[in-house]
Amino acid sequence: MFTANSTAQQEARFRESLKVVPVHNAGARVIPGSNPDELEVEIRLRYDGVLMKTLHRALRMHDTKRYILEGIGKKAYEAVDGKKNFEQLIDEFARAEKLSFFESRALLGQYFQTLTRRGVIVATLPR
Repeated sequence: MFTANSTAQQEARFRESLKVVPVHNAGARVIPGSNPDELEVEIRLRYDGVLMKTLHRALRMHDTKRYILEGIGKKAYEAVDGKKNFEQLIDEFARAEKLSFFESRALLGQYFQTLTRRGVIVATLPR
């Protein structure tokens, strides 16, 4: 059951999320590919804790992970400049692709969540 308080909290979280400024992971490396419609990004993996570091060495686990971005994922990554917040990126994408704000938010929201979860971009809050 939703209450007015939980709706107000959701609205506040939504407004805060629009202020998030995505930035490229400083440790990520963009690898030029042969296909101009794709972008390959390599992320250095980090193993924390004694157990994970031991397993990493013992099992010879990978040190990096590569992601191939294409289509909207590539556009989303390239639009990130460390200055524009999520709302500004949504507006730009909506204008460029002739979408409503809500359609653009739905598309970009998924891609930014995925890119953040994979460590390709980092979400920061402005000061």
